[in-house]
Amino acid sequence: MLFTYPDYLLARQIAMVLLVLCAALYLSSCDSNPVIEPSGKTITIGVIGPMTGDEYAKGKEGVKGIRTIQHLYPYLNNGDAIELVIKDDKNDPDETVRLIRLMAEEKNVLAILLLSSSASALKAGAVADAYSIPVLSLVATHSVITTGRHYISQISFDNNFQGRVASYFVRDDLLLDKVAVIYDGHSFHSTQLAEQFIRTFESAGGEITNSLLLEQAAGDYEESLKNIQAQGAELLYLPLKAEQVFNIITAASAINWSPVMMGGDGMIASAIAQHKDQSNILDGIYATDFFSSVMPLTDFGNKTLAAFSSLYDTDGTTYTGLGAEGYSVLMHAINRCISNMDRKCINDKIRSTDKHTGLIGKISITKNGRAERPLVVNKIINGRLQFVVKVY
Repeated sequence: MLFTYPDYLLARQIAMVLLVLCAALYLSSCDSNPVIEPSGKTITIGVIGPMTGDEYAKGKEGVKGIRTIQHLYPYLNNGDAIELVIKDDKNDPDETVRLIRLMAEEKNVLAILLLSSSASALKAGAVADAYSIPVLSLVATHSVITTGRHYISQISFDNNFQGRVASYFVRDDLLLDKVAVIYDGHSFHSTQLAEQFIRTFESAGGEITNSLLLEQAAGDYEESLKNIQAQGAELLYLPLKAEQVFNIITAASAINWSPVMMGGDGMIASAIAQHKDQSNILDGIYATDFFSSVMPLTDFGNKTLAAFSSLYDTDGTTYTGLGAEGYSVLMHAINRCISNMDRKCINDKIRSTDKHTGLIGKISITKNGRAERPLVVNKIINGRLQFVVKVY
């Protein structure tokens, strides 16, 4: 999680002072790039994501990150400004496809940033290919989003990597032998994470005592957890939405059971953005994520943090960070197409992103559109994300 808790207050204050100094010096001593003179021209980039509905945090928080980098770097290297066309797909895959098609038919939209979940991203690839318009998916982690596709790329790690890291962490770091998995059969993200975790954990010699669909437990969480407890599970792996995890934690407390628990990416971000009054319920749970509250940032990360703090009187989330990194990666691609500003060039440059500096480390995107980037494991302690380990 990014920019979230009081541990970072001192860092934020220092970063704000640096930002003021940079502004006073026209960035001459804080940024090696020369001051860019505006050209008076504008290019257009589309942004699609859920701005309303159950998953609105992905869209609204992601746009904050995008706006932050746009504030830091308002012009391309040739002086052109970037205009954002932001559309709400409510995280509905059919609406995502309609909006991509709409933007693709507008010839001045050169690329699209997608803040929607895996179900939308999986459908987006076909229409992106059909129109040859580059789509950079920022939050979706399904492992086959880019498979067989040429114009959709991911900035996030995928579920296979995440599931493997989670299982090895439980087996090798926590030294636990027996795990129960509860997942949502209606979610591509949840199902794939559960399947990968189970495969890896069992191959490492661990025992999956229960593999339970959330739909089976929803009628009576307490009874379901009693059955799981009786099978000797030491940890509950919960690749679920925040509100679903709240229900399970509450039910476990009702039967006086306190197993170790672990969730996946996005859970904490949604809890902070959409359920802040309940987020303390997550105390003690582990989670895989893209960022952590208390860990070193790159120079780019520190500048982004300072700029975000100057723009928003609120805490950022994982989605904020992914929005910032996604926009930065896209700008980097576009800047390498200044002499040939078209969709094909931008797509090619996205897919040749090599060790681009993100908020906590380097990001690469391979020629097949898949990202290579670090993953962190966090633990929530007293309402704060405690960094545990970083994995490449």
